[in-house]
Amino acid sequence: GGDRVPASDEIENCAHWLEREFALLRPTLVLPVGKLAISQFIPIAPLKEIIGQSFSINYRGHAADCVPLPHPSAASTWDRTEPGVSLLQEALRLVVNHPAVKKSVSS
Repeated sequence: GGDRVPASDEIENCAHWLEREFALLRPTLVLPVGKLAISQFIPIAPLKEIIGQSFSINYRGHAADCVPLPHPSAASTWDRTEPGVSLLQEALRLVVNHPAVKKSVSS
């Protein structure tokens, strides 16, 4: 029971959906939530090394900014203890100040 991390073949079998989404939406900002999502765009590293930062990515020929976020799992206290609290606040500041968000808020 409960959540499980998908196997690599399951991830690969569903990759075309993400690729199609990018082709249709052409996002300028990507917010992967949790290690599995983050690993689709940047090399996985400890959360304290990637949360609170913006990364320039090129996903299947499409350039975008990537601001990784921690998974809001009740089983993890990472986002409720330091350094997670401060790093999450910094990540959210990056999101709010991103041109894609400012544009959508002013529209």
